[in-house]
Amino acid sequence: MKIFRILIVAIVLLSVLPAEAQKKKAQTEKPKTEKPQPSAGDLLFENMLESTQRVFIIDSVVTDKSNFINEIPLPPECGTLTTYDQFFNTQGNDGNYVFVNEFGNKAYYSLNDGNGNSQLYTMDRLGEEWSKPARVEGITGGTSANYPFMMADGTTFYFAQKGENSVGGYDIFVTRYDSDTGEFLRPNNVGLPFNSKANDFFYMESELDSLGWFVTDRNQPEGKVCVYTFVPSKNRTNIDLAESSESQVRNYAAIQSIRDTWPSEKAHEAALNRVERMKARSASAMKNRNTGNAFVINDRVVYKSASEFRSEEARGLYNELLRSRQQAQRDARNLDALRNKYADGEEQLASDILSAERQQETLLLNIKKMEKQIRILENHTLSN
Repeated sequence: MKIFRILIVAIVLLSVLPAEAQKKKAQTEKPKTEKPQPSAGDLLFENMLESTQRVFIIDSVVTDKSNFINEIPLPPECGTLTTYDQFFNTQGNDGNYVFVNEFGNKAYYSLNDGNGNSQLYTMDRLGEEWSKPARVEGITGGTSANYPFMMADGTTFYFAQKGENSVGGYDIFVTRYDSDTGEFLRPNNVGLPFNSKANDFFYMESELDSLGWFVTDRNQPEGKVCVYTFVPSKNRTNIDLAESSESQVRNYAAIQSIRDTWPSEKAHEAALNRVERMKARSASAMKNRNTGNAFVINDRVVYKSASEFRSEEARGLYNELLRSRQQAQRDARNLDALRNKYADGEEQLASDILSAERQQETLLLNIKKMEKQIRILENHTLSN
């Protein structure tokens, strides 16, 4: 009987021990955590990574987000950028911007819709007044649209948008205006490296100078953005995946080093010179724009319009002078374009450049002669 009781105790102990072991194992094991699922933006980024565009980035500057448009040397012939509050003389619309074309008769701007998002509007200048605003039609698929820029061709339109087709916050998109329907075509994401998982916006190009700019807050502290200057590609070329490692592609897409984007030191130096020539030309154009058609007759007399001239001959020469000045501006832009193409390797344009330079010198000399003759004629009339 005693042996029987011992057997029963043994059996009970054997049945309890595994259960206790399992209990202790369960207590010591850490709960398994599920791996977070990638977002739609993450998946879109990975999908775009293989088609990262090769872009020649010349320079970059970090600035306050509230002041970045002052760091973009956009030539006057490409239009003007300003804030909504400056353009409309209002307050409280921070983060909304206005683009006006070169001729000053077409504006695109963003405005908050009251739900925390912004939408794009356009209006035309009719005489001295602007038309009623109209929503930009055809731009859909996003929750918020901002940062408009229309190319000089009046057809190619860039803007930034948040939404299902964006990698991060704002992404840069491009579309084209369909004059037959009066709407824009379905926008396309411009891809990497222009876009990132941060906010990327205000893509602009000067075709004449073969220069472009875009803005991003990637890798920047709160309130700061980086303005990149780049050379637009005539034909899109993507990074060769066969010659690049995955880390190299990711670094290129993130713009870890702008030097890695340079074709050569010589090409970079030529591009920097192009930027300086463009800035000088823009400064001259802005000076002429600010002074308007003012013409100094003498130390005491300055005319602002042709109607002020008392000498009919001087008035006729003055109108011819205005046309010559406009022609000189056009010639200067064309000459810059030829120089840019020459710097890019089109050396057969050397003779065309020399010819254009001679024509420009002759025109500027004639302008100086006209200015002198106008003063002589008008001062003679005023003295009689």
